[in-house]
Amino acid sequence: MKVQPFHALYAEDSLMHQASQQEFSKYVDHIGTEGMHTRSQQIQDRQYPHLSLLVDELIRQNPQLNDELKERLEQLRTGEAQVVITGQQTGIFGGPLYAVYKLLTCLKVARETEELLDRPVLPIFWLATEDHDFDEINHLIVPTHDYQTRKLTVAAPDSIARSVSRLTFDQAAVKEIVRQALYTEQETQHTKDLLALSDRLIETSTTYGGFFAAFLGELVNHDIIFFDADAEAVRQLEIPFFERLIQDNADIRQALSEGIQQTADLPDTFLNEEAAHLFVEDIGRDLLYPGQDFVTKQGKTYTELELLALLYASPERFSNSVVTRPLMQDYLFPTLAYIGGPGEIAYWTRLRPLFHHFDWTMPLLIPRMGAVMVQARDEKRLQQHTFTLEQALSEGIPIAPFDAAKIKQQLHASTLLGEVLMEEVAQVEKNVLNTTSISAKLNKQLQLTFETIIDQERRLHEQANRSDRALQYQLSPGGVPQERIHSILPWLNRYGLDLLQTLRVHYERTEAEQLKILI
Repeated sequence: MKVQPFHALYAEDSLMHQASQQEFSKYVDHIGTEGMHTRSQQIQDRQYPHLSLLVDELIRQNPQLNDELKERLEQLRTGEAQVVITGQQTGIFGGPLYAVYKLLTCLKVARETEELLDRPVLPIFWLATEDHDFDEINHLIVPTHDYQTRKLTVAAPDSIARSVSRLTFDQAAVKEIVRQALYTEQETQHTKDLLALSDRLIETSTTYGGFFAAFLGELVNHDIIFFDADAEAVRQLEIPFFERLIQDNADIRQALSEGIQQTADLPDTFLNEEAAHLFVEDIGRDLLYPGQDFVTKQGKTYTELELLALLYASPERFSNSVVTRPLMQDYLFPTLAYIGGPGEIAYWTRLRPLFHHFDWTMPLLIPRMGAVMVQARDEKRLQQHTFTLEQALSEGIPIAPFDAAKIKQQLHASTLLGEVLMEEVAQVEKNVLNTTSISAKLNKQLQLTFETIIDQERRLHEQANRSDRALQYQLSPGGVPQERIHSILPWLNRYGLDLLQTLRVHYERTEAEQLKILI
């Protein structure tokens, strides 16, 4: 298996490359080594009076943390330590592979930044459990028999749009998905251990966020700190900033419009300029919109005073949108950098004026490392095609469609002879026996022969192309990057539970543009 370089996945002019280049500084506040030093000093000078209580909650949420991280959390409590953060929706078994790459990049950046600044730097993974789009996290994607993508899903308990953190973890359904997913894989020496681990963690988990953290945490020896903001203790800490988001809502919306205008030349991202960028939990999770009062799509209204009263009485009913979550992150944590993918980097740049509204600067935006995993057999198949990996990813594997018309053309002479034969037989039968049944039966058998030949040719074509379809699915399923479709589950089945630790070693040793390691 190979972990391939960033450049195999993203074009030179993509945000994943631009974000590390000096000319990108017109969109952000800090970039590079100098920017990291400046950002560190700035957040050192800020006040985080809630840090001690926040550390208590981090310890509660991460019971399996190793001793080294526990010591560093105490340094966060005193303000000595700072953090780098990444985050993701809590998909089953870690969601798509890019979530794993985010985690590994966060570990790498934390270590490198600690060396750069000569101060403790903690890796934080923000669990997006307040998100209510259950369809984005409730599935694994596996190949069909002909290497198309197929979703294995957990059904939603009802049609109400609740935060994922409020949903009961369906242990039986997730167990069934694991087994269905592994049915599409060959059993290996690692299958039994993988099933034992997944069963144990499923049986001890009560939320999707908790299972996500337990699963990925186990695979990296709990060397990263997971953070679930949708917890009652966290919401208590967030009250002062939610208050600012309510009171300054008009200014925040104006700042967002300015940020969108200032970054018009970057790839488009949809950020709802009409919303108030706060959610309130009622029957479900409802987005607030501004007006004379705040109003939900269901028509429920709140005056500013009513909303503030509700905030202090029930802060657990409030949550952030994609626009205000980065601000809340900066309020809670002394954040040096955020590690994100191309879409995240694009929308974060729009938020720059919002940070400035609070007299803050943005944390550094660091692209996560990308990868495509290639098995040895797939590499051999690429060599047979004389394709480079980059060509295969950009152009796809050439799989010629079955051409039935071509086979029919090859049978053209035989078809004509058959027609002549049938005319002769039909004429003889009519003249001698005064019937048509014999020639009709013979004609049917002749047509069936031609159809059988075509079907056999189709089967031979499908068999010849099966390995190429398998290769296409492994590298770019459905024409989509591998990292957006595959989960880590089949790769653990093939290579063992220490796979992430193996990848981590190589991530730690290698720069993104040089990452090309045979495992």
